[in-house]
Amino acid sequence: GTGTGLAACAVASIFFGSVFVPVKRHDAGNGLFVQWVMSTGILLIGLAVYSFESFPPFYPLAMLGGALWSIGNATAVPIMGELGIGLGMLVWGITNVLTGWACGSFGLFGTQAHPPTNVFFNALGLTCVMAGGVLFSRVRPTTKGNLEEERLVEEEMDEELPLIDPISTRGGGRAKKRIIAFITALVAGVFYGLTFVPVIYIQDNPEKFPNASTAGLPYVFSHYCGIFLTSTVIFIVYIAFTLNKPQVNPLIVGPSLAAGFMWGIAQAAWFIANENLSQAVSFPIIGMLPGALSALWSVFYFREIRGAKNLRILSIAIGVTTAGAVFVGLSK
Repeated sequence: GTGTGLAACAVASIFFGSVFVPVKRHDAGNGLFVQWVMSTGILLIGLAVYSFESFPPFYPLAMLGGALWSIGNATAVPIMGELGIGLGMLVWGITNVLTGWACGSFGLFGTQAHPPTNVFFNALGLTCVMAGGVLFSRVRPTTKGNLEEERLVEEEMDEELPLIDPISTRGGGRAKKRIIAFITALVAGVFYGLTFVPVIYIQDNPEKFPNASTAGLPYVFSHYCGIFLTSTVIFIVYIAFTLNKPQVNPLIVGPSLAAGFMWGIAQAAWFIANENLSQAVSFPIIGMLPGALSALWSVFYFREIRGAKNLRILSIAIGVTTAGAVFVGLSK
């Protein structure tokens, strides 16, 4: 029922919003090793759910959703290095919500359309989510990359070089990196938003998949296998590409496993939420709330977002986006 669905949304939002906190405290390198260890933790949770569900049939198509998620998630660590943990998650949350909403409302990729009953609320909600996205792009986080950049500028200024030069060139490079990270986060969000499409396709086409379960949890193991397989392929390609010299920080293993466990629990909760609420309602909630929570981690724990102006923009952006997510949910 609705109560179960909303409880699942709360569990998913808390775990998703905190998933990268353990990883963020250590040097995660380019994030590919982190993703691979994370996917191991995810697979272990998947096995637990699989046995809890009494070993349901395996759905190869559901692996595709996991593969799409892994491709998006391969960019997560570099994005957070550039935008910070809160802003990164909020930005990809926008396209995640829009993609999930579009698939649910229009029935994209062969799924059944579930158009909103209240078109005005739906349009208002989407406008708010978009406006929030524009506001998030105005927040300037203080990340490790920014601090290193500032230190280099200061060193160059100490050497009594002409003042204009280093700052203008470095500032340009900084802005360019931010824009690339911002666009990458938006693209990653689309991949995240397509995660559930294969499972919903199976459920919406009983003539092609007789005896397919209408519940969410029977698909978790297949979905997580897709994640592990894709992350492993990405990592193998990376090892080959670096001629067996991957960036591996031993301190990151435990935190990455913990992140995998948290993500595995959160995603399983999202499956339960979809089953009880429909994708058009669960997506706006679970797509945006974790970003708001990770922004709190960003402000109060990692102190990545500072300054009255930044905090003001961030607060308004979170408020507007959350309102948008609520309107989209109510439009059903």
